[in-house]
Amino acid sequence: MNMREEKRTLRAKLLALRAQLPPTELARQNAALNEQIFRLRAFSDARLILGFYPVGSEKRGFEPDILPALRQALAMGKRVALPRCRSAEDGEADLREMDFFVVDAWENLRPGSFGIHEPDPALHERLERPEAGLCLVPALAFDRAGYRLGYGKGYYDRFLARFAGDALGVCLDGFLLRQLPRGYYDRAVRAVMQPKGLYFCEGEQREAWTK
Repeated sequence: MNMREEKRTLRAKLLALRAQLPPTELARQNAALNEQIFRLRAFSDARLILGFYPVGSEKRGFEPDILPALRQALAMGKRVALPRCRSAEDGEADLREMDFFVVDAWENLRPGSFGIHEPDPALHERLERPEAGLCLVPALAFDRAGYRLGYGKGYYDRFLARFAGDALGVCLDGFLLRQLPRGYYDRAVRAVMQPKGLYFCEGEQREAWTK
């Protein structure tokens, strides 16, 4: 089995596992996860938060809902930005990239290329080069070295390769694994937040994240 097949098999297994999570347990984990994010020094210190809009379905399960953390960031006077995957209508040369746009509410978001709620580029400011701030990174799973298993498109790997800020992985309990299959272009986060607490990836300093 090659790495691509290994990732595909593991992805299907983890999606099925995530889909088995009862709604009440998902709600409990989401509440605990947002509370953990609120307590982070990296969150309170950051002027810019790069977040994500959670996606999912009953068949595939649901991503962590970090919208309460993003609303708190706005209430604290921080800038909040959400990603938008490039599409053919943009006229961009590289459609495999994503851009972040500043948002102050969710009403103007619209379904994008993969059905994910994204900022409308006609209504939101595009961040040309978001090189600082705290990026909350979604994934199906992470490993102890900070590498992630996403959905196979590679958007976040390409973004993280040029992002110099703090990259924090976000996942549900039970989805931080010992080791994931990884390729040359895969990029790691510095720490992973779960509902049960913060995990520092290999070589990461605790003082950079906690109060």
